[in-house]
Amino acid sequence: MAVGRAPYGAALSPDGKQLYSGNLADNTVSVIDVASLKVVATIAGFKQPRQAIVFTRDGKLAYVLNEDLSISKVDRSNQQIVQQLAAKS
Repeated sequence: MAVGRAPYGAALSPDGKQLYSGNLADNTVSVIDVASLKVVATIAGFKQPRQAIVFTRDGKLAYVLNEDLSISKVDRSNQQIVQQLAAKS
């Protein structure tokens, strides 16, 4: 199974069906179906996503930490970033 360039960290969804892998070099997150071990989505628009990927309890959203300490909010129903939360200085 091929994910993006320079994978860095991964997190299993609450239902155990998908694995999210942050890819530093191409600023994406790969979504892998655990049963088939195939990439089912690639989400673009991150800033060197880090290994910190967490999910809401209901599994509808994922939050991904970026290199600049901002957080990208991902809607898992359509696998798209829906909000960028900037780090406060």
